[in-house]
Amino acid sequence: MKTRIFSRTALMVSGLIIGAVAAFLALAQGSRIFWQEAGTQPAVSFNAPASFAPIVEKTIPAVVTVYTAKTVKGITMQPGQFFFFFGPGTHQERGMGSGIILTPDGYVITNNHVVQGADQITVEVGVKDRKKYDARKVGYDANTDIALIKIDGKDFPTLPLGDSDKVNSGDWVVAVGSPFQFPHTVTTGIVSAKARRLGGPFDDFIQTDASINPGNSGGPLVNMRGEVIGMNALIVSPLIGNVGLGFAIPVNLIKTILPELREKGKVVRAYLGVYSQDLTPELAESFGLKETQGVVITQVSKDSPADKTGLKDGDIIQEVDGKPITSESQLRSVISAYAPGSKVVLKIYRSGQTFDRDITVEKRPEEAQAEKPPVPQKAGNILGLKVTDLTPDKASSLGYQNLKGALVVSVASDSPVADVIEPGDLIMDINGVDILSARQFNDETAKLKSGQLIRIQYAGNQRVDFYAFRLP
Repeated sequence: MKTRIFSRTALMVSGLIIGAVAAFLALAQGSRIFWQEAGTQPAVSFNAPASFAPIVEKTIPAVVTVYTAKTVKGITMQPGQFFFFFGPGTHQERGMGSGIILTPDGYVITNNHVVQGADQITVEVGVKDRKKYDARKVGYDANTDIALIKIDGKDFPTLPLGDSDKVNSGDWVVAVGSPFQFPHTVTTGIVSAKARRLGGPFDDFIQTDASINPGNSGGPLVNMRGEVIGMNALIVSPLIGNVGLGFAIPVNLIKTILPELREKGKVVRAYLGVYSQDLTPELAESFGLKETQGVVITQVSKDSPADKTGLKDGDIIQEVDGKPITSESQLRSVISAYAPGSKVVLKIYRSGQTFDRDITVEKRPEEAQAEKPPVPQKAGNILGLKVTDLTPDKASSLGYQNLKGALVVSVASDSPVADVIEPGDLIMDINGVDILSARQFNDETAKLKSGQLIRIQYAGNQRVDFYAFRLP
């Protein structure tokens, strides 16, 4: 075998040649690169938590399981002399969810849909030694899906409420609840987005990929400081379980209505009486604005506070009491936080001019109407039901996305189904005929006769039932 010996000079020459070739290749490649290359230092400093255990240890004692029971009417299986038959009757419907203890003396928040219509509410407290307490409903708000309930006792563990306005997309979060009856289940993830709207009048959801499933409703979404920044409310999924689209009610929204729920049992909101929409760059430019701050009024309701103050279609609301307005949903939330009768100052842009306008907000019409004594209604048809078509927006807000039918608007006091059907229920079938619209409902009820046996299929309270009865 031959041995080759290279001199130092030869090695230096070789090194220079290799370096020149490398420089040439880098130069040639550099002329093709049009993106930013990563450097030796990370672009973002990031420290993942070593463990979520300290947060979980602090959180779970104040998270409770909420059990409910209510009596509903519908078709039930009843014993006969020789066999069972189906007929009208009642049965117990049970549900469950989660809740958050707010105070040592037992105030608990949960979702309104968890306790809605419940005849009995039971709250289970504790991690190892679990104890059940009877609970009573203190107040609720269907528009935001928030309910305040109370259990009797003292020295209950509590959780602090944080500031959801400081939450950012990408923040770590922990969700705790009782999915599928597994209490104190802990899941983690990040904030996927903020200010999500899903069709409700006051939607402002925090979206998270932390796993949320049936039974998590009412449980907390907690930040890395151990503070509640949201209350888990719902998931969006083509299946029953979680697919990474969970939504929580921001805690700052919850805090704005808690005092009223405890003191009055309900929330009374103010309104301006305008329909509005967000400003796009094109809309802003067409009105002579360089920025999209504000919302444009598309219609002023007659005799509303806005109408009485002289606001017009095409006016742009830029500020409310000095607070910049950037979206239609924000305007609604800001105004609804005022007590009816309050005076607010609106900054208005109109035809190239900006001016302030004082306006006295009033109680929302539907809430004012709800405080009036009910007027007995006569049956407009033989069932005594007034219905309307089910629009996509109504289907989304009421949970009827996959159903068809006529939506019940009102029930006459002399209706033969007054004890069963409620406003908001969905009539899906009458005597085996699918009901797809309000017109079809009216056509089918026009065929019914006194003394006839009637069977209807209807949806409500997160279930579908049949009800059979004989017309008087």
